[in-house]
Amino acid sequence: MGPILLVGLASGVASAMLTLSVASGSLLSIILFLFSALPLLIAAIGWHQLSALVGAFTAAVLLYALGDLELARTYVLSIGLPAWWIGYLALLARPGTEGEPEGTVHWYPVGRLVLWAAAIGAGLVLLSVVFAGSLDAHRTILHETFETFLRQETNTPAGQPITLPGGGDPDTLINLVVDILPALVAGMWTAVSLINLWIAARIVRTSQRLRRPWPALAEIQLPRFSSLAFVGTVLLSMAPGILGFAGEVISSSLLIAFAVLGLAFIHFTTRGTRGRVFVLCATYLLLAVQTWTVLCLALLGLAEHAFNLRGRLAKGRPRSPSNRN
Repeated sequence: MGPILLVGLASGVASAMLTLSVASGSLLSIILFLFSALPLLIAAIGWHQLSALVGAFTAAVLLYALGDLELARTYVLSIGLPAWWIGYLALLARPGTEGEPEGTVHWYPVGRLVLWAAAIGAGLVLLSVVFAGSLDAHRTILHETFETFLRQETNTPAGQPITLPGGGDPDTLINLVVDILPALVAGMWTAVSLINLWIAARIVRTSQRLRRPWPALAEIQLPRFSSLAFVGTVLLSMAPGILGFAGEVISSSLLIAFAVLGLAFIHFTTRGTRGRVFVLCATYLLLAVQTWTVLCLALLGLAEHAFNLRGRLAKGRPRSPSNRN
C-alpha cells in the first residue's frame, strides 16, 4: 500500500503543477497543461487505480490551496476523475470461461477505451450546459467570454464597438465561435485524452510495469455499434435545440475515435512496405497542420469499420511479426 500512496501523491503534485502552468499563457505552458492527466494515467496503469485516485485528490487540494475552489472542481471533473476511470478500465479483466486454456485472461478492449474517451469528452461539454442552467445561458456565457477576450486583444474599452483588423464583423466572428466551440472542445478533449493514454501505456510498458498486453495501433478495433452511434449522432445534430447540440458534441467526439481507426488502417496497410516511414510521417505531419486530415481519417475509419477492410486485406498477405506499430 505504501508505494501506491507515494506514487499517487507524486502523480498528484505533478498533475497540479502541469495544470497551474497554463496561467503563464505561453505556448509551452499550454502544451504542458495538455499533459495534466498523464501522471495520473501512468500511476493508474503502472501501479494501481487507487494511485490515480489519490493523485486526483492530492492535485485538487493543491489547486484549491494555490488557486480557488472553481479551479479545483474543474480539475476533478475534467482531468482527475476521467484519468482515474480510464486507468481503472485499462486494467479491468476477467478470467477465461470453461473450455479455454488455463490462465486465459480477457482484458478490457482498448477500442472501448477509445469510445470511453469520446463519451467523457462529450459528457463534459454537456455537463457545462447543465451547470449553466440552459443551452441559451451556456451560449450567453460563451458569447460574453469571447467578447471580453476580443476587447482585451484589440484594446477596446467596454461600451465601445470592437474593431477587428481587416474590418471584419465582430458579431459574426463571436457567433461563429459560440457555434463551433463546444463541438471543438469535445473533440480536442477526446484527442488529448487518447494521446495521454498512448504515452502512458508506452512509458509503463518501457518500464516493464504494464500488466496487460497492449495492442499495436494497427490492431485496434472499435465495438460493432460504433458506426451506428456515429451516424445516429450526426443525424441527431440536425435537430433543433438541446438535441441538436448534443448530437453535434457527441458526433465530434466520435469523429476523433474514427480518426484513430483511420490511423490504425494506415498503420496496418503500410506494414512491410518500403515507403512506410514516409507515409506515416506525412500522415502525422498533415494531421498536425491541416484540420481536414482528421475528417479524411475519420471517413477512412468509418469505411474500415463498416466493411472490415483490414480483415479483407489480411487474407491476401501474411502479417509481419517484426512490426508492432
